[in-house]
Amino acid sequence: EASQLCVRALDARPGQTVADVCACPGSKSFGAALCMGDRGRVLSFDLHASKLSLVRSGAGRLGLHCLEVACRDARSPDPSLLGAVDRVLCDVPCSGLGVMAKKPEIRYKDMTDSARLPGIQAAVLEASAGYVKPGGLLVYSTCTILRRENEDVVRAFLAAHPEFAPAPWSHPVCGGREDGMVTLLPPEHDTDGFFIAKLKRIGN
Repeated sequence: EASQLCVRALDARPGQTVADVCACPGSKSFGAALCMGDRGRVLSFDLHASKLSLVRSGAGRLGLHCLEVACRDARSPDPSLLGAVDRVLCDVPCSGLGVMAKKPEIRYKDMTDSARLPGIQAAVLEASAGYVKPGGLLVYSTCTILRRENEDVVRAFLAAHPEFAPAPWSHPVCGGREDGMVTLLPPEHDTDGFFIAKLKRIGN
């Protein structure tokens, strides 16, 4: 449920072009395509070519035809798509602490390994922002609750990019905030731990 709330924040509509830059295994791409009535383009990119079959097979089972699946490092955007995408979703690699109830082995990970993640997350957000057309939306999400991977990444991005601004949003499950950032917590929202930030491109 928590992961699908970022699809709600994305607000994909029929006929639009949507990019899901870290798509595998594909549930968010599927959610966007369903919101669009399977009309438009959903570009499902992922770094791991071996996992792309999950997206293709899932789209086939759901009868979705608007997905275009390709292997791409989200830190290296497709030049042909710059400034041409209505909605961009960055569900970035993270420490996963919000889904520890489902993946208890996470508690045994060496957290020093996650120190490099904010740099990767920032690079993905920076590169993917170039896709967003003026007036379009950019959603950043993680399945962790660590501020350094969530609010800190988004605030640093906004400080460097005055052409983007927070896009306030709300949902009955999580409420909402004017700064566009929502953190879901298992005891409070009865969901996995999850972070969602919604941004709008307001300038060229």
